[in-house]
Amino acid sequence: MKVNVFLSNSSIQVVLGEKSGKKVKIKALYADAIPDGTLLNGTVINESVLQDTIRDTWRKHAIKEKNVDLVINSPNLLARRIEMPLLTGNKANKFVNNEVDEKDTARFSEPILGWYPISKKKKTQQVISEMAEKEFVETYIRIFEAAGVKLNSLHAGINLAVNMMQTQVNKNTVVYMILDGMNLTTILFAEGNYFNNLNTRVYSIPGTSEFSAEIRNAISAIRQFATAQHIEHEISNIYIAGLNMEDMNLLKSELQGYPLGDVLGIMTKPDSVIMNTAADKFGDYLFSIAGFFGTQEGLSILEAWKRDSQDYQKKKTMTTLIVPYVAVVILLLIVTIVLLVIRSQKKAELAVLQQYNMQPSIVESAAEHDMLMKEAEKLGVAQGSVDLLKEYRDTYPIPDSSVNKSIMNAAGLEDVGVVIDSYSAESGILEVIATAEDVEKINKFIARLLAMDIFELVDYTGYTKNEEDNTWSIHVVCTLAEG
Repeated sequence: MKVNVFLSNSSIQVVLGEKSGKKVKIKALYADAIPDGTLLNGTVINESVLQDTIRDTWRKHAIKEKNVDLVINSPNLLARRIEMPLLTGNKANKFVNNEVDEKDTARFSEPILGWYPISKKKKTQQVISEMAEKEFVETYIRIFEAAGVKLNSLHAGINLAVNMMQTQVNKNTVVYMILDGMNLTTILFAEGNYFNNLNTRVYSIPGTSEFSAEIRNAISAIRQFATAQHIEHEISNIYIAGLNMEDMNLLKSELQGYPLGDVLGIMTKPDSVIMNTAADKFGDYLFSIAGFFGTQEGLSILEAWKRDSQDYQKKKTMTTLIVPYVAVVILLLIVTIVLLVIRSQKKAELAVLQQYNMQPSIVESAAEHDMLMKEAEKLGVAQGSVDLLKEYRDTYPIPDSSVNKSIMNAAGLEDVGVVIDSYSAESGILEVIATAEDVEKINKFIARLLAMDIFELVDYTGYTKNEEDNTWSIHVVCTLAEG
């Protein structure tokens, strides 16, 4: 029996099931609330409360299994898709390490890297690489051990969901929207192939007109994004997970008449998932169930952590054993050299050397040499500082005139007014207020920003209507890419 645990900001989900071939049979589903302030986007705020919550869940539902696989969605757990040859073992591990983006590695002081394959061809395979801070991994290991449960693996939920849904998209262009509390993940498949996913925040309660407006904006954004990426096939279906049927019907009613409003539908389980009971709960437990599919091969983050810890312990043990012997050898060598020098020198030679060293010309030359060496050392330090400053300057994101011009050009093409609100040199974040009479023009403007490679991330909040001039405004946050 395999046990998957999914942790969100507000709940813990436990799913028990068995995998046979390409199918998964779900045996039981459990969910309990997590107290506010315990977890925030995968970062543990209160370890003791989370330990108690896990322990209480096991006790409340009489769960006997003590080995679990953890699924979370967190910016501290990075996942990337990599195309690589059909390698295995250490060769595959080295290839994945070499393919990691240096900007991702730079985010961590002690990165732990794992990977698992998701599809294979004749000569190549597509894999998911996952990277996290060592302390981030050890925190979850520590918490589950304290709760009396052993952690077998740790994976990012969005990629697992993509892998599971890939089996049912066929050759269609479809969108999956997964609502997890206030987090909305929008996944785009173009002609049957995974294309991209976007993460946004939802601030309204499902079943309200405000919530429908936020979903409409998310649909508009993904539609504009698909257009900007020159995806020719129209989106045929939009499936939403995390809503009950009543809220879903209200949402469809609210979006009737809007673009793509007629293709909305609630997400249903794929044929590869067998649920004898509670099949209507599939969308609510999507991330938990996705953990059953295809992560056994490769090198998991937890296995990479174990190897890293074992190597560290071996090095520490070897250092402890070797250092005393090395110190004794060095000491004996120094004593031997000193004795040989003393025996080889004669008083007469010592006197000659002393007399030579006291000559004015030698003293003057030595002083000049010392002075030149100090000057050279100062010049070396100065040159190193200049080189380092140049390196920082060349890679530091700066909102120069070309960035401003790109934003203004994009706004001009859509007849959108733009005001650059603020810029943070420390984070590289540029904040813009976009205003237009038509909301659709703002959506097109945002799509143009998303297509620019000068931005690493483009995020935005809800619309605000300006009653004075009957226009609409939106707050757009652009994170500049390095270089």
